[in-house]
Amino acid sequence: MSLLEVVGITSTGLTFFVAFCLLATGKENSFLWALDRLKWLFFRVDSYLRVVVCDRDIALMNAIKIVFLGAYNLLCRFLIDKNVKTKCKMLIHPRETWDQVMQAWGSVVDCDIV
Repeated sequence: MSLLEVVGITSTGLTFFVAFCLLATGKENSFLWALDRLKWLFFRVDSYLRVVVCDRDIALMNAIKIVFLGAYNLLCRFLIDKNVKTKCKMLIHPRETWDQVMQAWGSVVDCDIV
C-alpha cells in the first residue's frame, strides 16, 4: 500500500498536515480517487489549488493535472537537492572539485525566485 501525505504551508513558512490516505496501489487511478475526495472535502466551487509541489511520481503528477485543472505542478526543491548531491557525487573527482561544485550548487539552491 502507498501512503499519500498532503501538507500545506503558511505564508510564514510553517507546514501543517491536511490529509493522509492509504492507497491500494501507487497507480494513477488511486491518486485520482484520493485527490478528488480531497478536492470535494476542502474546496468550494470558487476556490481552487494554485500550486502543487510533489516528488517526481508520474502517476501523481498526471492525477494532479486532471483533478486540479490550471494548478502549477512543481517538483520539490528539497528532493531535487538531495538527488543532485546523491547521484552526482560519483561523477565528480577529486574531492576538491566536488566541494567547489557543491558550493556553487548551494548558491543556486539558496537563491530566491521571485
